[in-house]
Amino acid sequence: MSQPPAVGVNRPRAMSSARHRAQKHQNRTPFVAKRDIKRTETDRANEERLKSLACANVCDRCVAKARWRFQMGKYKAKKNGQRGRCASCALKTIRLAYRSLCDGCGSKLEACPGCRTPRADAARDGGEVVGASDEDEDEDEDEDEDEDDDA
Repeated sequence: MSQPPAVGVNRPRAMSSARHRAQKHQNRTPFVAKRDIKRTETDRANEERLKSLACANVCDRCVAKARWRFQMGKYKAKKNGQRGRCASCALKTIRLAYRSLCDGCGSKLEACPGCRTPRADAARDGGEVVGASDEDEDEDEDEDEDEDDDA
């Protein structure tokens, strides 16, 4: 006679792919954070300012994370007067949430203040090179056009 398996012994289960149902929630409309909250223009302006500050001087990956947090209503800003401690200089100089380096140490170490990856490895927003400005690029293009005209 066969005995029933002992307590705690794993039994083989039937495959879960044997039964299929349609997805219960079809996600026909996208999620909109703060949809039912009436906000003033100053609240919206403050949120836009915070979005631009959160995405400034960080790598593309950290920008994507911050944008996702704002989109899904998960971004929690630091409270007024609350500052974070920099992982490099150990001073309380970090004013923005989700940062581990202050702006000074980030530029000195040439690292992203959000995830601390080197700037050479992490492309900046828009593929911009650190220290390069749009004015320098425009001047270079003008010089190239002048050389073409002379030839």
